[in-house]
Amino acid sequence: MSFLGIDIGTSSICGAVYNTSHRNITSVTKDNNTNINSPNIWEKTQDATAIVNIVLELLQEIRSQYPDIKGIGLSGQMHGMLYVDAEGRAVSPLYTWQDARGSLPYKEGLSYAAYLTERTGLPLSTGFGLVTHFYNQENGLVPQRAAKLCTVMDYVAMTLTQRKTPLIDCSNAASLGFFDKERLLFDEQALNSVGIDTSILPEVRKDVALVGYCKSIPVYTAIGDNQASFLGSVRSIEHSIHLTVGTSSQLSIYSDTYVDVPPLDTRPLPGGGYILVGAALCGGYSFNLLKNFFSDTVKFFTKQVLEDKDLYKMMVSIPYKEDSSEELRVETLFGGTRQYPEKRGKITHISLSNYTPENLILAFLKGISQELYDFHHLLPLSVRKDKTILVGSGNGIRKNPLLCKILEERFKRPLYVSEYQEEAALGACICSMVGEKYIDSFADFESERCGLETEKVS
Repeated sequence: MSFLGIDIGTSSICGAVYNTSHRNITSVTKDNNTNINSPNIWEKTQDATAIVNIVLELLQEIRSQYPDIKGIGLSGQMHGMLYVDAEGRAVSPLYTWQDARGSLPYKEGLSYAAYLTERTGLPLSTGFGLVTHFYNQENGLVPQRAAKLCTVMDYVAMTLTQRKTPLIDCSNAASLGFFDKERLLFDEQALNSVGIDTSILPEVRKDVALVGYCKSIPVYTAIGDNQASFLGSVRSIEHSIHLTVGTSSQLSIYSDTYVDVPPLDTRPLPGGGYILVGAALCGGYSFNLLKNFFSDTVKFFTKQVLEDKDLYKMMVSIPYKEDSSEELRVETLFGGTRQYPEKRGKITHISLSNYTPENLILAFLKGISQELYDFHHLLPLSVRKDKTILVGSGNGIRKNPLLCKILEERFKRPLYVSEYQEEAALGACICSMVGEKYIDSFADFESERCGLETEKVS
């Protein structure tokens, strides 16, 4: 038999099938080309109906190859939201996590997000679904027929099962904002204090719950892609330090109890417990920024244009050097931090001899590593003392052996790169296995990883 996980990302939608007999994973990936153009630079939306159609196409393709699917799990882009009517149909686009209307000026010299944080004392950022909803409410943009709001993966689960109201996991509920992560419920008092009608909220479940059936296949509550990626990557939930580097970068570590460690975010983990997440806004984009600088320099002096892949190949093939007192130092805060968006990056410790392209490349990568290590250093000893396994995922790690060496040196541990590229889809797949009682808990999948084979179809 087989289990299916579907991850609905901002730029792609992936399905991962785990076959229990052969103990292998096959993945199918489709482009998510559903962006809606807008004259407003701060508005980032996608067509929710078109996303559902891509999922249906992917599901049909997978079922033609794997007719014995016993359960479907879902994950996807967190923080974003859309509105549904009383019949469970979308009456708005998906407002993605990148939507910045919450950063627009509101009153008292504050943005919408800053005003909500000031009034409630809760850490609320632009892109959070309920911050977006507050903006829409204040500007008359909530559709008349809107009955509930939910994430896009919750909406896909509703559509697959013909359910009329959303059923949402704590991991997704927390990403919308105004969520009490210790009690695992929305903070209705805080919502009422800023005039948000709580009847718009979806129903929240604390465990893996059955949403309904898609042509007799059970469909389970969707989970956040950060949690799904963690579950799909780590070798041991309780003992792993999970690093992922893509456009941004993140450090994720499990805690069995709620711990508040600003500026880290504490996120509910399906199956119980939490992950403490340190998120760097630039991360892998810092290396892209340096690549663009080299590209522009070559073009300026030679009028030649080098391919990105050629530049990256040269950049990651330079000799590795261990830390020394004479090296360049780079703080990769080029886009600020969540707490201090006005912060900027720095290149320091420039001497008469060390300002070379090779040293600049190393310094950028060590800056990316240091930002992740700084998050790790903030963790209380009670959380990090038993974390002995360093696991990396994301193309920023998978395609950059130089960064892998630097991370190993910084964390003083060998780095195990996740053997499977579509970690979030695999995490969603594991969710369906737990829901169907094929395994008792998420930790039980660890024994399945031995000898796991993977195949990417498209």
